[in-house]
Amino acid sequence: MFMLLEKIGEDPKSYVLALRWMGYLLQHVNHQGLYKVLSYYQDIGWISNEVKEKLLTLAKGLKGMGGDEWTLPFRVHLTSLLFIGKLGDVSMERDLAGMEAYIEEWIENPEGILSI
Repeated sequence: MFMLLEKIGEDPKSYVLALRWMGYLLQHVNHQGLYKVLSYYQDIGWISNEVKEKLLTLAKGLKGMGGDEWTLPFRVHLTSLLFIGKLGDVSMERDLAGMEAYIEEWIENPEGILSI
């Protein structure tokens, strides 16, 4: 299976970015929820098991402020995808620009988007 992020670099910039991402996710979930979110990202091919384990190790020193629930609003997952792109040195911002507005419009008016 193709993974968007196979490994995290050993440089300080990669560690800071990974810690910021884990801090962001831990605003929404606790450590148990973080494990579930990262497992989900692994299941859908966004991160490898190696990346998941490294992120969990980095997150041990961070305080989780969210709950056990691991299902998150799509904007949180899109933000995670941007972090993954940055860590993998793949630019996705332009590709994802406007995606949130498109998805919200589709949710509110699916007939219009599908031209039904």
